[in-house]
Amino acid sequence: MTTAGKGNLPVEYTSLAGRAEEIAEGLLGLSESRLVTVTGPGGVGKSRVATRVAHGARRRFPDGVWYAELSHVADERSLVAAVAATMGRPELTTAEEVADAFAGWRALLVLDTCEHLMDPVSRLVEAVLRGTGRTKVLAVSRVLLTVPGQRVLTVGPLPEHEALALFVERARAVDQGFELTEATRPFAEEICRSLEGVPLAIELAAGCLRSLPLAELLERMDDRWPDLAGSSTNVLARQRDLRSLVEWSHALCGAEQRVLWEALSVLSGSFPLEVAEAAGAAAGLPEADVAAVLCDLVDHSVVLREPTADGMRYRLLGLYRRVGLARLDGRQRAPLDRTPPPPPPPRTPPAPRAAPLSPREAQVATLIAEGLTNLQIANKLVISKRTVDAHVRNILAKSNLASRTHVAAWVTTEDTSVRL
Repeated sequence: MTTAGKGNLPVEYTSLAGRAEEIAEGLLGLSESRLVTVTGPGGVGKSRVATRVAHGARRRFPDGVWYAELSHVADERSLVAAVAATMGRPELTTAEEVADAFAGWRALLVLDTCEHLMDPVSRLVEAVLRGTGRTKVLAVSRVLLTVPGQRVLTVGPLPEHEALALFVERARAVDQGFELTEATRPFAEEICRSLEGVPLAIELAAGCLRSLPLAELLERMDDRWPDLAGSSTNVLARQRDLRSLVEWSHALCGAEQRVLWEALSVLSGSFPLEVAEAAGAAAGLPEADVAAVLCDLVDHSVVLREPTADGMRYRLLGLYRRVGLARLDGRQRAPLDRTPPPPPPPRTPPAPRAAPLSPREAQVATLIAEGLTNLQIANKLVISKRTVDAHVRNILAKSNLASRTHVAAWVTTEDTSVRL
């Protein structure tokens, strides 16, 4: 289905949770710039935001809003063909001919999923903007275009209250009896926190309520959420499960970007530039080049940039960290994975080493080194997964390590006294 009037903008058939600020910023951007690029990590809802912005702005474009989804487009020739088909002009074969077709129009061209076609899309957009006076472009891409003058609209994870609202709405879609009560709220809130407000992850998790009780879904979340998948055939293949979503980003990165991504994946929480430089250098990148590679990862929406009162900090979403760690494990762990994590910034005093591990913590550390997940450890030791989670937190604190991967390396290479 399409909207009434000229163009082919898709009709929305599910509600959009939150995003009022992003939509308002996008509408303002289209009034002040001829090119707005909507960017952000996979699964945060860039396409939904762009579609809502286009719907809100369509009255400004009497010659129509023309939408082209480019995920299956492989090269410049098929890109032009896709846009030409969108316009009902299959005879157009070059970017210049597409630009000529828009000449004199007051129209909006929406290009969705551009990240794998950066050079062809950038050339097409430049041709359209150069060849027309009143046509504007709204692009959706995990990677910024290389077109001067673009206005960037960054879409990030949902804040907690909006994430919870989305989870409840999608949960009710699969279980009409679902209610947010004093009993269910803590479970739902913890699920949304564990998924870090990523809308696609929240929607896929809510879909699991068809077969799992809420409490059990939370219990399995740490081990299951990278593989959360949906059953709809109306979405792109890489959006049907979270691991595929992130692997798509990994495939778009260059060799140095992948090395730094994997190096940063051993860091939990946010970190400053100097820690990223130490991690990149430990992974074999020239320290002087790490800042530029880190900027590339920000531009690819892999690393999130977070301004704070103490300066700029950076962060990988949990799923991006897990995929990076899996890549390290798949190569039997890079040298970085066997070394202590980079030191904290100078203004943060190092945490003192606590007491030795308890016998149970030593058991858990040994099983981590054997490659078991927290859930598998719980089953083996006949204890709850929450108890295992608590033991892992204690082990990390006592050993001054940053991740389970470092615990495994520590057990196998440095501290044999934890073995029982």
